[in-house]
Order: sequence, then C-alpha cells, then structure tokens
Amino acid sequence: MTDEERFINHISKNYDTLKRKFTKACRDLQLTLTDDLYQDTILKCYESIERKGKLNDTTEYGMECYFFQSLKMNAKRETQYARNLKRDANVNSDNIHTLYEDWSNNNKTTSREKLLSDLYKDFAVLYICKMVEMNFDEEHFYLFRVKYLVPEMTYKKLAETSKLKKVRQKVAEVKQWLKENITKEEIKKEFNEIYGNLFDD
Repeated sequence: MTDEERFINHISKNYDTLKRKFTKACRDLQLTLTDDLYQDTILKCYESIERKGKLNDTTEYGMECYFFQSLKMNAKRETQYARNLKRDANVNSDNIHTLYEDWSNNNKTTSREKLLSDLYKDFAVLYICKMVEMNFDEEHFYLFRVKYLVPEMTYKKLAETSKLKKVRQKVAEVKQWLKENITKEEIKKEFNEIYGNLFDD
C-alpha cells in the first residue's frame, strides 16, 4: 500500500470523527472550516503525498497531524484571501466596478450565474452523499465516497486500500439506487428550498 493510499484510507474511515475534532480545533483558533475546505484539503493532501512519493510519518497520529496542519494552512489562506479581497474592494471600488462592467459586457455568463452554478454543484455532491449515507451501510457509503471524491481512484486501487470485497459491485449498487431514486428535479427542489428559489430569479 502506498503512503497516499494509507492516508486516504485512514482519513476516509474516520471522516466524521476527525471532521468534528478538527472543526472544533479550528474554531478554537478562530478559523472557519467549511465542508468544501475540508474535502478539498483531503484531496490536496492525497495529491501532495502522491507527488512526493512518501509521507514522513505514516502512523495514524502522524497522518492526522499532517492533515490538520494542511487544514490550518488552507483555512488561514482562505481568511487572508477574504480579507484582502474586501480591502481591495474598498480601496479600488471605482476600478473594480469598471472592470466588472467591462467583463460582464464581454461574457455571456455573469458572475452571479457562475457563483450559482458552483454553489449548486457543491450542494448536489453533498446531497447525494447524504442520501447514500442514509440509505446504505458504512461500507457502501465509504466505497462510493472515496471512488468519486478522490481523483483518479480506480476500482483496483480502491480494493487495495480498503481491503474490502466486491468493491465494484457495491459501488454499482449505490449508483443504480441513485439512478432509480434521486432525480435532478429533487436536488434542484431541495436546493431552492434552502437557498430561496435562486434558479427562478
């Protein structure tokens, strides 16, 4: 098993426990840990370990420390980015309005449409994961989540890292259930109920 596989296996198996623990730790440090940031950091850590070819400390504690340090760094970067964006907007508001108007006139997709599209995609992923978690056992949920949230995760690699049997079949069962039970209309309806019919504006 490679170090990146060992890392993703441990983090995924302890996903909820670690998320609760690290969310509280970040809150104590006055940092905001969002679902997107948490999932994005998992993927970035996986890719970073894969690039380097190894992780210095592959004990459970070592992997969790590595992950938490990455979470803190990404959370701080997000905070700094938001602060700089706000400061730049205040200092250069006239220029920004001019640039926005120029950009808006030259692009078919408005910034609002792009934001809405990104928000909807993130919501759809979380909604689908929630439905799978509610309707399947832990193994099915784990396999489905890792297969579709980890870049370039093959069934072979998934079987090796998880040590579970019938990996392809279990993921296929989840996919079939989703196909039969979850529709785009249902996801859109749930999205609109939470975000106030943004699609209808």
